[in-house]
Amino acid sequence: MQHDQLAASGRTGMRPARRNIMCCALALAFFLLAARLDLAERLTQAFARQEHWQLDELVLSLLVLVLALAGLAVRRERQVALLLAQNRALTQRLLRAQEEERCALARELHDEVGQDCTAIRAAASYILRAGTSDQANVLHACAASIARSSEALHAMVRTMLRRLRPPVLDSLGLEAALQALCDSWAQQHGIACHFAPHAIPAGLDDSTATAIYRLVQEGLTNVARHAGADRATVELRADAHGLLHLAIEDNGQGLRQYAQQESGFGMLGMRERVAGLRGHIRWISALGNGLRIEVALAARCAA
Repeated sequence: MQHDQLAASGRTGMRPARRNIMCCALALAFFLLAARLDLAERLTQAFARQEHWQLDELVLSLLVLVLALAGLAVRRERQVALLLAQNRALTQRLLRAQEEERCALARELHDEVGQDCTAIRAAASYILRAGTSDQANVLHACAASIARSSEALHAMVRTMLRRLRPPVLDSLGLEAALQALCDSWAQQHGIACHFAPHAIPAGLDDSTATAIYRLVQEGLTNVARHAGADRATVELRADAHGLLHLAIEDNGQGLRQYAQQESGFGMLGMRERVAGLRGHIRWISALGNGLRIEVALAARCAA
């Protein structure tokens, strides 16, 4: 059984253009049917027999009502489109503010906590160079404890820095960062992961690059937690229309297993991140044959 979910920014049910085409086709079909049956003439004859009920005015009244409803529907559609655009802009601003806050926190951790860790290690090294008296033995034990604590603190800070802001994005760029992410993930979880980049444009803006990195990070995390897969593939390519296409695929148990294990929160986060960039995301799954996540985003470059 195929499960195909599509989350597109600004899309609520059928697209407006498709609805307009269907309405025009329905109106044309009704016109042809009415012309075939001489419907207007028959209604005129029927209403003429009931002139005391003024039924001949009913058609005009209904026409005015339909036009009024059509105008109201157009107005409501424009209001909904405006609200959706405002929501997209708000989501994008929230994501940008979140990333800026993460960058600021990462810099503060690097400058303050990292400096303290270096000072602790220097003091511990100085104590370790003391003599061999009984007091020196105590100092040695304290220094060894300080060194262990500082190393643990330093490792924690480095882990927090990687979680708050991927440093490889700034130093290596998106393609190399994704390759490093796939390699480290495969080594950590023992699952083969192949990264296939194709014609990725240089100079992508920070929000787009960060979003793609976070999407791959979340997708691979879900594979490790819920898929039960032994192989994953990450593809990223750009087409001739200026769109980036990201695909994350595994050979695990499929979409239903994700939904049962995670209650959809990981998927919701991915959907919101993509919608904030006015992109499209969908999950394609065949039960027991794995899951494929497809994302399409505009390839926006930094100014």
